[in-house]
Amino acid sequence: MNADNERIMWGYWTMMRGAVSPEDFITASILMNEVKIRFQDGNGNESSDEVYTALLEAADRIGVRNPFKDRDVFFVIYNESKRFEKMNWEEVMAQAAAASRMPLLPTALVDLYATRFEVMPETVLVAEAEKFVPNLQRMVDENINSHFVLSTQSSVNAKVLETVFADYENVEVVLTDIYRYEFMNRRFDLILSCPSFGGRTLADDKTFICREFDMVALENLSLHLNDGGRLVITLPGRITFASGRVNDLRQFIQDTYIIKEIAELPEGTIEYCGIKVYLLDIENNRPTGDEDIVVRRYASGEKKSRRAGVTTLTATDDTFVILSELVDQGDWSIDRIFAQQDEDYLSFQNSELRKDTLGNVAEVFRGKAVSKKDPSGNIGVINISNVGEYDIDYSSLDHLQEEERKVSNYILQEGDVLLPARGTAIRTAVFHTQGYPCIASANLIVIRPDPKMLNSTYLKIFLDSPIGNKIISSAQQGMVIMNISYKDLKVLEIPLPALDKQEAVAKEYLEELERYKTTVSEAEKRWSDVVEKLQKF
Repeated sequence: MNADNERIMWGYWTMMRGAVSPEDFITASILMNEVKIRFQDGNGNESSDEVYTALLEAADRIGVRNPFKDRDVFFVIYNESKRFEKMNWEEVMAQAAAASRMPLLPTALVDLYATRFEVMPETVLVAEAEKFVPNLQRMVDENINSHFVLSTQSSVNAKVLETVFADYENVEVVLTDIYRYEFMNRRFDLILSCPSFGGRTLADDKTFICREFDMVALENLSLHLNDGGRLVITLPGRITFASGRVNDLRQFIQDTYIIKEIAELPEGTIEYCGIKVYLLDIENNRPTGDEDIVVRRYASGEKKSRRAGVTTLTATDDTFVILSELVDQGDWSIDRIFAQQDEDYLSFQNSELRKDTLGNVAEVFRGKAVSKKDPSGNIGVINISNVGEYDIDYSSLDHLQEEERKVSNYILQEGDVLLPARGTAIRTAVFHTQGYPCIASANLIVIRPDPKMLNSTYLKIFLDSPIGNKIISSAQQGMVIMNISYKDLKVLEIPLPALDKQEAVAKEYLEELERYKTTVSEAEKRWSDVVEKLQKF
């Protein structure tokens, strides 16, 4: 496109944005195109009344609401649109998505999907195809031997896609809802999807194992694979760890299909989405139990800012497990898979150290949710911010006014070990009794060792160690923000030497910690005194 055309198009988009709301941008563009087609063989002298009538007729024909409320404004934009011949419809869809904050798949992710065409599929379904622009046409052009079905729920998007691919014999556009059972009576060799994430709306059909839209897409699309067909789908992290119905769906997938790959994608892969997402690749063949499942982590290239989109995807960690190992693990946590294959972890597991699960030697529970705070309250509340690298900062606790008996199950005891249940860092601290009762907030996990079996400080030393951190990380649920279940902590193995040896380790740790603090304090005071002296002029 030359400079003059770019300038004309820029002026057109500027006027369009000023005339209609962002969510109506595609509708407005397709209606504008319909009106231009209506008068393309005329003499160019059509009146504003004629043009506006054609607009209303086009809206009725397509079955959409007219977004242009002002006839004269529409007539001005219409005349501006006549100055260029061809609309870049993928760009229209991309701009509309950006204006309405609808996530589009970055080029790097579309390229990752495109690698699956190595199976030479005859038939391909691109579900909710509008999410793949502005790379959709390129994908089709690079795979001309495949027949593409592009699905969408929007009649306007369907019209745009039909316009984009009007000259393609190997592309058809279907108006359908992939979140409805039997949305189509066809099967495919390859299905590509990035379904809707989040939200509390459930699919109407109660026959699905799990009725959240993203999980419905996984189940529903998998039912439309040919024998040996592949489904490549991007899903939120909870598919790998969540319990309940999501766990039931995991069981269905791993019992029914061959899982080819489970891959963790980097933060920000899906625009406007703050959760970690995973790429799942499944094949419609009955698993035997000894198939290799590829497990990967992808990282993004350097970004100009934290909010910038992903530009490249590079595999940084790569391993595999067999299905029976995944079944034994009980979930699809790739953090746990990588941790269990880590040299330090394997060395710890193979050592002759006596070990036991944390739940056998300690009580583990979540802190209490606190909604009302009272600075003069009788009960102290320890939050994540109060847990330091070595100690708890008791001077800045929140307080709660409550009868002690009502929170008796949560009142902390001497030697309780506190661990953040969520956040960005793993750190622990041992609680020491204060002159008033204290509880932990719901963002903390409380570990109460059996003093006859486990020393609190020894446990802290282990959990703070590199291998302790790796073991905790293997239990965290795969989101951008660390999210640890106290139930998962109960099954973690910890080293358990004789109690007198634990106490000796704890004694040396506390003595050296005190020396360290004293040394740092003296050095800081000496430095402060020197600076103060030198700055006197």
